[in-house]
Amino acid sequence: MDIHARVYAAKKDPSEREKLIQEYTPFIIKQLSSFTNRYIDERNSDELSIGLIAFNEAIDSFDNTKGSFLSFSSMLIRRRLIDFLRQNRQNTIPLELYVEKVTDYEAENRKLEMISFVNLLSIYNITLDDLVKQSPKHSDTRKITTKIAYTICKNNKLLEYLKNKKNLPIKDLISILKVSRKTIEKHRKYIIALVIIISEDLPLLKQYISPESEVEKI
Repeated sequence: MDIHARVYAAKKDPSEREKLIQEYTPFIIKQLSSFTNRYIDERNSDELSIGLIAFNEAIDSFDNTKGSFLSFSSMLIRRRLIDFLRQNRQNTIPLELYVEKVTDYEAENRKLEMISFVNLLSIYNITLDDLVKQSPKHSDTRKITTKIAYTICKNNKLLEYLKNKKNLPIKDLISILKVSRKTIEKHRKYIIALVIIISEDLPLLKQYISPESEVEKI
């Protein structure tokens, strides 16, 4: 089930809503840290409460016409955080740092989606620099790594393993795809990044990944 379907399920089912919020709490924290440029305490933080409320609000008010849910929720989190900081003069961070300077919706959406992607990567301790270093130089290798990513996304067991362990299910992938351990380990971070793009709500980035039909025969 993709995240849009999960959001619509969460609108009607409190238990599904709780699961969705719990699963994406690390994402919310990363959004808040990115916007405030400081550490967010998970145990006792006004900012985290604001972020959770904003994410919950995003579930209630989201519809497909708003584009990407993660971009939409990211925007709401930032706006609610700005409101909170304006109401509480104790903050020492200049509010102009939070002002949305981009008025074009598409440009803003691209910006928010990239922030979401960077924050999702950081959950796995991956940076954009890591992806530059691990990006395959040959087209055949790119196709193989893309096929590995699609294989993980189509298999709930493999995807859950990745999300829980924050690592690739290497033994299972070797068994299923007959691919070498060296290939998987060498491009581990790149493969995880592909899985994030394919499995998460990142439609703009998905455009840069080869369709599954182009790699399934490898």
